[in-house]
Amino acid sequence: MAIEVLMPKLGLTMEEGTIEEWKVKVGDTVKKGDIIFSVSTDKMTNEIEAEDDGVVIGIVVGEGDTAPCKSVIAWLGAAGEQPPAAGAASPAAAPAAVPADALTAVAPVAAAPVARPAGAYVLATPYAKKLAKDKGYDLSAVAATGYNGVIVARDVDAHVGGPHVKTSPVAAKMAAELGVDVASIGADGQRVMKADVLAAVTPAAAAAPVEEADEVIKVTPMRRAIAKNMENSWHTSPRVTFTRPFDATAMKDLRKALNKSLESKGIKVSYNHIIMKVVSMCLRDYPDINGSFADNMLTHHKHINMGLAVAQPSGGLVVPNVKDCDKKSLAEIAVEADQLAKDGKSGKLGIDAMKGGTFTITNLGNYGLTNFSPIINQPELAILGVCAMIDTPVVRDGQIVVRPMMNLCLTADHRVIDGVQAAEFLQKVCEMLENPVLMLA
Repeated sequence: MAIEVLMPKLGLTMEEGTIEEWKVKVGDTVKKGDIIFSVSTDKMTNEIEAEDDGVVIGIVVGEGDTAPCKSVIAWLGAAGEQPPAAGAASPAAAPAAVPADALTAVAPVAAAPVARPAGAYVLATPYAKKLAKDKGYDLSAVAATGYNGVIVARDVDAHVGGPHVKTSPVAAKMAAELGVDVASIGADGQRVMKADVLAAVTPAAAAAPVEEADEVIKVTPMRRAIAKNMENSWHTSPRVTFTRPFDATAMKDLRKALNKSLESKGIKVSYNHIIMKVVSMCLRDYPDINGSFADNMLTHHKHINMGLAVAQPSGGLVVPNVKDCDKKSLAEIAVEADQLAKDGKSGKLGIDAMKGGTFTITNLGNYGLTNFSPIINQPELAILGVCAMIDTPVVRDGQIVVRPMMNLCLTADHRVIDGVQAAEFLQKVCEMLENPVLMLA
């Protein structure tokens, strides 16, 4: 009996996931506990284990495609067993594209010709549309076997409509504009490119300027979540950003001394780690800033969990947090924050690392910025932006000297945090960074 493989629900807010990579293919035998695919959500990428033993008899959702949580994405069964037909799938399953490598192993469902009025819109999955474009097929001529008359990938694969000429998107657009029949210039299985279309037109037509097609990209679940969260933050918090410089001389000396003493342990303390420690200590005296606000109720959090924004190689940010940051030593913060950053960049962060944050720090100093206005990470009430350290002429004891100056930019939710409170907090942070001995007080 076929066993459903479902899109997992990895968190309370997760509604859908995107298949990053299938670790198996149709026909493979898997054991319970084997890694069979990786899925990306709005926060992270996770590798998913098989919950049952069996043979992969069908893959429903291809790599790069998105499906709702608890919907069927693949089938396990006995060797030689066929997956249920589309109409017999679980009610939770959503129609989706079948990857090309699965088509050879899954028996196609008999397609019935579909009559469509001339010029009518053709319903097809994204993967089927891409496959048809690559093969040079007219979708309106393809018979549909998907649910409610939707063309799926297997329909395109089963369709025979003359020479199978593959065409690049730019070449297809150009051929349509210039009236070139791509079937006449491409061999069966050959991909027609822009240069092939230009070579096939008359000199006069070839000389005519052809506008390059804009690239339209489907954004990742993480980017969609970031967009939603940023929009929510923008409309929720009446924010004000306060900027204050401080002399980083003492902080530089402290970092140098700490790294020398920790060298034998392989621990390196960064400026971010020192700022995290100082900010978390100062937050003890400002519970409003280490709070959250909802339904006209202000919550003072008992823990100070310091989030540090980490950029993803593929774009976007994740914000893991160091729990009880104020109670940990600089060495402990350095080790934990570095591991969280490493896991964040590799997509291996767990849910626990992402939840429970009470305050966030984001550093754009590496890009030379001396001022910016970070957006609050809801439901927190403030966020601190760290800017570049710049050697700057300043006056000390009536003399002009050069000092390493750094700006800190505090964005605060003005519903709860008044200007005076924000300014006092920022002043205290800067004073402690300029006089690290105050951390011992």
